[in-house]
Amino acid sequence: MQRDFLAEMNALLNHEKDEIIVEKTEFLDFQKVWVNYDHRKEIVGFAQRNGQVIYRASESGIV
Repeated sequence: MQRDFLAEMNALLNHEKDEIIVEKTEFLDFQKVWVNYDHRKEIVGFAQRNGQVIYRASESGIV
């Protein structure tokens, strides 16, 4: 089952969620949604080891 990254990003910016953890195998699916997301500059990704990325809402609102 594919994740609903759009809903997760909306929840992140609405403070319903603290972070989105994207595994290496999910990154391309996430990226396809993220590049078309109107508020993508308000979400910051932190690369981890083994290809995992943790996305959080920017504290300033804009990166």
